[in-house]
Amino acid sequence: MERVLIIGGVAAGMSAASQLRRLNKSAEIIVFEKGEDVSYGACGLPYYISGVTKSHEDLIARTLIEFEERGIQVYTQHEVQQVDVHKREMIVLDVTKQKEKVYTYDKLLIATGASAILPPFVKAEFENVFTLKTLEDGKRMRAFFEKEQIERVTIIGGGYIGLELVETMLELGKSVRVVELNEQILTTLDADVAKIIQDTLRDRVDFHLGEEVQHLINDNNRVTAVKTDKGTYQTDAVIVNVGIRPNTQFVKDIGLNMLPNGAIIVNQFMETNIPHVYAAGDCATSHHLVLKKPVNIALGTIANKQGKLVGDNLAGQCRKFPGVLGTSVIKIVELEVAKTGVSEKEAKEAEIPYKTITVDANSHASYYPGAKRMTIKLVYHPETLVLYGAQMVGEKGVAKRIDVFATAVTNEMTTEEITLLDLSYAPPFASVWDAVQVATRKAK
Repeated sequence: MERVLIIGGVAAGMSAASQLRRLNKSAEIIVFEKGEDVSYGACGLPYYISGVTKSHEDLIARTLIEFEERGIQVYTQHEVQQVDVHKREMIVLDVTKQKEKVYTYDKLLIATGASAILPPFVKAEFENVFTLKTLEDGKRMRAFFEKEQIERVTIIGGGYIGLELVETMLELGKSVRVVELNEQILTTLDADVAKIIQDTLRDRVDFHLGEEVQHLINDNNRVTAVKTDKGTYQTDAVIVNVGIRPNTQFVKDIGLNMLPNGAIIVNQFMETNIPHVYAAGDCATSHHLVLKKPVNIALGTIANKQGKLVGDNLAGQCRKFPGVLGTSVIKIVELEVAKTGVSEKEAKEAEIPYKTITVDANSHASYYPGAKRMTIKLVYHPETLVLYGAQMVGEKGVAKRIDVFATAVTNEMTTEEITLLDLSYAPPFASVWDAVQVATRKAK
């Protein structure tokens, strides 16, 4: 009987285990998860904290019992200490019993995800300082905000999670301050696109851009103020989301090829450079369809797709993961913000020839009530007009359109070809020239 060990029990790991079991009824599948929870939707955590999602159980896709009924052994609170790829074995610590055990494997999948980066000014004993990456993080935050009657929240880091938590804190009636080291929020977007978001939220959120946090002032392990290089700001709670780092430190010395940030480099079959060892999810790379190189993009969509595909390959199939564009969309209060492919900044850094166009368009026909304006920025080749990327901001209809652009970039379509796509039309949903095509018609 073939034994497959999987390190990591959230998106990629459990998707792989489930798919492998569907295809192979006899394999011994063992999953080790360092935390207490498995198979949950981390992307729903901001909505659980605000109370929009009522219970943390609503975020759990499958329970431990359901996996056990499928013949998948799952050990939570088990941390892998060491992997020996020559002997094909690893040492696992049962955290609750503080006992180690050696497990051998025929095939190994590393799907350990990523963890929030903790700057040196964050101390474990601070009772009102939080990060948000795991279900345990979410439960801790929700318990705090339900119990504590506070007013001021400072969010350090203006990335995707930080901005989603802006909405969460506003939903909870808090006064919100965002401190960001860069000169703009959402640095995956171009500065002109990010400015639209900043301007829209300026009356509700106090943005401090281009400021570096130096110290958290605390009184008996409760932070009372945030000190930056430009000022000191009183606060009742702090949320730190300055980035994430792949959880690969425990395998950094076994010979795996990695990116500088520790992401494990894999091929199209999700194989590492070490035989019988695979990697998937936030701890692994993907091939970028525009940049033509391995990238580490931590998105639940990518992790789940990679998990399913690696499950196919662990079962003996030969499936290729086609690659990614980093397509994403987030909701920030009334705004929908989306991106696919490369930004102007990324095209410039990659030395790709490009042109850009930025247009405003309606979400649907202007004569039908409720139409909203959206801004669309396209990046495309100046001669062939092949689309490289799109960024969008608006109150309505953005999420629908970014998927059209993602499909077009994937298939290397030109702006002229997109303009002639047979897209749907009815006054409540679109204009006779859809917003997508309003933008591509001007990309010449």
